[in-house]
Amino acid sequence: MKKIILSILVLVCQQTLMSQGDTPPAFLWKVNINGSEFHLAGSIHAGPEEPYSFPKAYLDAYQHADFVILELKEDFESLQDLLFSYAAKDSLSEDQYLDKHLSQDSKEMLASLFKGREETLERYYRHEGWLLHMAISGMKSKLIGYDPEKAVDRFFHELATGDQKSILGLDQIETQLRLFEFEVPLEHQVQIIESALKGAEPMARAEHALFDSYFQQDREAFREAFLKTMNLENPQIRAMYDMVFVRRNKTWVQKLIDLSTSQAGSYFMLVGCGHYFGPENVLELLEAEGFVPRQVR
Repeated sequence: MKKIILSILVLVCQQTLMSQGDTPPAFLWKVNINGSEFHLAGSIHAGPEEPYSFPKAYLDAYQHADFVILELKEDFESLQDLLFSYAAKDSLSEDQYLDKHLSQDSKEMLASLFKGREETLERYYRHEGWLLHMAISGMKSKLIGYDPEKAVDRFFHELATGDQKSILGLDQIETQLRLFEFEVPLEHQVQIIESALKGAEPMARAEHALFDSYFQQDREAFREAFLKTMNLENPQIRAMYDMVFVRRNKTWVQKLIDLSTSQAGSYFMLVGCGHYFGPENVLELLEAEGFVPRQVR
């Protein structure tokens, strides 16, 4: 039954995508690495409530590929299980459950963000605050009309699963989770979550241009919004950027080079658009290795 539902979902997604008009792809590049062909596509980790016009070139590149590369290879349901399995080491005793310490206003906002996923919210309450803080960071886009459960990368994962294409992951989930971990006393954890919730809507509004420019396929507007959001002249933000982007970009580029010879073929890679902009991005690093990505038009 689950397979039938998945097949129907994928079919609906395909029909929705293919029914849209063709628009020039702003976040799609092509590069030949040691004889293997890589289409490098940009994603954003949320989607609008209404169907959006997706460039046909993305689907063409995907269909042409032997392999699909995503940041994580697991499906989104499996990722949630892995997330809580990893966080088991940071389980709280019952008297420490976060909902026993958060303000009523914070709990109401969380209930709104997790509407329809109440059981999942309860699981977050039972772990140290970094886990819930990470979830708030990922879900705040709902406040401006962009739903993480409709993410572009999720769409392509479901598409590849239905087509039985091989899916490769660039990261392990532990790699991404370590970016969010912090160790502070429970009182400070609660303060961090309260602060994140109070700032969620202003931060989401500040990122509105990123989502809008992505779905409008406006590369220059996205670049401007991304670099403005980063403020790389701030030493602390630059250090974060190096950890979240540069370090992973370098690892990913080396993986692409390795795959080009160990598993020669045609690839469709879809990662967050931020990895294609800013200092030492994926495109620059590939060019430094002698492989020149070209914009797909």
